[in-house]
Amino acid sequence: MTEVAGSVVQEVLGRRAVDVDQPIMDYIINVLADEDFDFGIDGEGAFEAIGELLVGAGCVDDTTECRSVCSILSEKFGKHGLVKPKPTMRSLATPFRMDDGMDEEQAPKKKVEVFDGPLLTERDKAKLERRKRKDERQREVEYQIHLAEMEAAREGMPVVCVTHDNSGGSTVKDIRMENFSVSVGGRELIVDGELTLSFGRHYGLVGRNGTGKTTFLRHMAMHAIDGIPSNCQILHVEQEVVGDDISALQCVLNSDIERTQLLQEEARLSALQRDMDLDDGKTNGGADKDAISQRLQQIYKRLEFIDADSAESRAAAILAGLSFTPEMQLKATKTFSGGWRMRIALARALFIEPDLLLLDEPTNHLDLHAVLWLETYLVKWPKTFIVVSHAREFLNTVVTDILHLQGQKLTAYKGNYDIFERTREEQIKNKQKAFEANERSRSHMQVVNPFIIK
Repeated sequence: MTEVAGSVVQEVLGRRAVDVDQPIMDYIINVLADEDFDFGIDGEGAFEAIGELLVGAGCVDDTTECRSVCSILSEKFGKHGLVKPKPTMRSLATPFRMDDGMDEEQAPKKKVEVFDGPLLTERDKAKLERRKRKDERQREVEYQIHLAEMEAAREGMPVVCVTHDNSGGSTVKDIRMENFSVSVGGRELIVDGELTLSFGRHYGLVGRNGTGKTTFLRHMAMHAIDGIPSNCQILHVEQEVVGDDISALQCVLNSDIERTQLLQEEARLSALQRDMDLDDGKTNGGADKDAISQRLQQIYKRLEFIDADSAESRAAAILAGLSFTPEMQLKATKTFSGGWRMRIALARALFIEPDLLLLDEPTNHLDLHAVLWLETYLVKWPKTFIVVSHAREFLNTVVTDILHLQGQKLTAYKGNYDIFERTREEQIKNKQKAFEANERSRSHMQVVNPFIIK
């Protein structure tokens, strides 16, 4: 179906489709080829779904031509049988009453349910209400204590920044966490958990809302789970950067603290050296020219070792991938909205390259171009990361394993999200078959020996 859809799109767009980036073209084709996609009347549904993208990619000149192209796409897809027929619906000329034709006297009346237990007095009801409020206050107190503990742990954690390891590689490999529990406000989210994170694997954390995915990531980020090495650098992209006068590019570069400090020291010593050359002597502090020159040589060697010259271009490339133009990269962070400051926080995390990267719904604040770039970037990520996302295609592209959080248990599955779903369905079917076989066996045994207790 996708091949036919691709040929139809190529036919309608013509030569202009050749100049469009392949990931964008694949996205357009996949959207239109979805069996549940609704083209709408005269392609209005297609225009709402991909119209802006067609104009932005240069497939059409303006919205007027875009509507015409979407209408043609709808017609072509219909001729090829790719448009799912909609069920016909009839409108009633007049309102219809469900009880028309029924004799009201013969209509069965709902029986009043009789409560056999003891009736609660007003005093008992008041007691129950007081107990309920007391329990709610207790839970709130426990939750506030939990927040205070987490905040204290966060303040005690070292700043996550770029590290330049002299040995040329990460010191932390696999992370094994055993018999751990995660709770918040007295509520158990994970009980007796066991998890091994293999170095270089990319994990997708999935589960229903409220099961504790974000809380689990926070506990990991603060090393609140036994088994996480103390020297493991973990970065949880959760909050936007603070808006101030620093530019977006410099905000990313400042995460390399060693580079920033070396450049500041180099600038200070160079200025001091120039002043000494003008005075042709020693400074008031007694600093020696040779000592300054020797320290500058050490700084230059270290800057060369950590590849300081390429840092700015690498940071700029990451920001550009997240849709920051060169002009936007030089703007102060305080001029950006919260969504764009979240992108800067994501750019800093990618620039730092921690031992374990934790991403919570990273695509929420991104446009399509940034999402496609992030997918490509994360696929090549050399270290370990865990990502929480509801975007199925994103998970299918970037993850190698799935972590399923359900019923206070974490279960690991190999493969992307589609493979996880198929595996889960197969497991459920096998459990159902085993249950049915067990029930048949019990029924057979009861027929043979009716005295067997169920």
